[in-house]
Amino acid sequence: FNANGSLSNVSLLAGYFEILYIPLGFVYKVIPHVSFFLILQSFLIGISAFPFYWISKDLLGNKWGFIGPFLILFNPQIHTGNMYDFHVSVFYVPFISFALYFVLKKRLFLSYLFLFLVLIVKADSFVYVTAIVVLMLFSGYKKKHVFILLSLVWIYGFFVIFYVLPHLFNISGRWGDGTGHPMYPLLTEGISSLRSGDIGSFIMSIINPLFENIRHNIRFLLYILVSLGFMPLFSKKYIVIILFPLSVCWLVGFHYDRIYYPAPLLAIQYSFFIIPFFVFASIYGLKNFIVFIKKSNFKLFKQRLSLIFVCFILSATFIIQYHSSLTNFALTNMYSLQTYTAKKGMHLKSLNIALKKIPPEYSVSASSFIGGHLYGHYVLTKFPNSIKFADYVVFSNCYFYLYSKKKNLKYLTIFDSLKKSGRYDIVYNKGCNTILKLKRKYGYKIPA
Repeated sequence: FNANGSLSNVSLLAGYFEILYIPLGFVYKVIPHVSFFLILQSFLIGISAFPFYWISKDLLGNKWGFIGPFLILFNPQIHTGNMYDFHVSVFYVPFISFALYFVLKKRLFLSYLFLFLVLIVKADSFVYVTAIVVLMLFSGYKKKHVFILLSLVWIYGFFVIFYVLPHLFNISGRWGDGTGHPMYPLLTEGISSLRSGDIGSFIMSIINPLFENIRHNIRFLLYILVSLGFMPLFSKKYIVIILFPLSVCWLVGFHYDRIYYPAPLLAIQYSFFIIPFFVFASIYGLKNFIVFIKKSNFKLFKQRLSLIFVCFILSATFIIQYHSSLTNFALTNMYSLQTYTAKKGMHLKSLNIALKKIPPEYSVSASSFIGGHLYGHYVLTKFPNSIKFADYVVFSNCYFYLYSKKKNLKYLTIFDSLKKSGRYDIVYNKGCNTILKLKRKYGYKIPA
């Protein structure tokens, strides 16, 4: 079965090749409760505070141990792993966190163990392991360890991307065909262009998603930096390890072809498990910052530094959680920890009742907020596309995508013009939700 619950020839593993699900299957055989796994992922995020507690104590001193747990647990993005359902990628958070700690402590066996655990979580794991191997290089490990580990990791990564995933996707499976995964243009159009010798198109498969993510999600990166106290900016060479996992986020595709909403995949799926890298760099940044303060003449500031820093972190995360405009999947703002259904004037319950009065044989043009409530019940078109083919127009100005205000206002203007055109009867108008019905004299267009 695929994600929609229908029979499919494409394996569920085809998206990510998540080996970790195999041992988890045996766990589920022993403890066959979904609630156990939902609780487990909260536990996994929670225990990730321990390695950063130890790292903070080692690098900053015993009185600074609390900084690491604060940095990771009070970052709003880290908890998006708990949204909606179980995510095997939550295992990345403790595995990466402990791997960073043991690498720093030069515990070879435990370092290799947790690097292996990181590697079996998902197909993109080799990028995160690469970041940790770079840390090993900075930490003075023998170069043969770095070279051997890096070689094995990239061999595994290329084998999965260019051989295993194509087979799971029912592609021919030849080397160089790419995964066929629409989330990564670099692994689809990019590889295809490279094989045909079209270097320009290959470069654009990197530039286009990067440009779109900067265009729509630039605030997201700023929010991460603010919530970490801008400390990565002061971590010197250790900020380099952030670049590897961040590249996965910024090269992921930006989907416009969804009926009800565009999907900025960076914000919802491809970011919470890179937070440990930011926390690690932040602790080093704070270490450098403390050294700078000690050399200064601000004695009062030196004595109150820990209190000032904690207050700053708490204030920054509070502001992010309750005032962030990043939204996903129509109803949920994961940063504000509130749902839009609770806002005044939305009248969601009465709206659902009104929607049931629309005969299912008629086509409906719906704005993004309404679309999710209609899915599977009516023949839908995305507002304002194909208005002329729709018998009903359902619009809501309760919910706007804050990264496309101009487009929202344009849609609102179009909808107002429809109300004033004389072609429609207003069959529902409550709060910020309105339903228009095409007048009979203009004819109803029953779909085939």
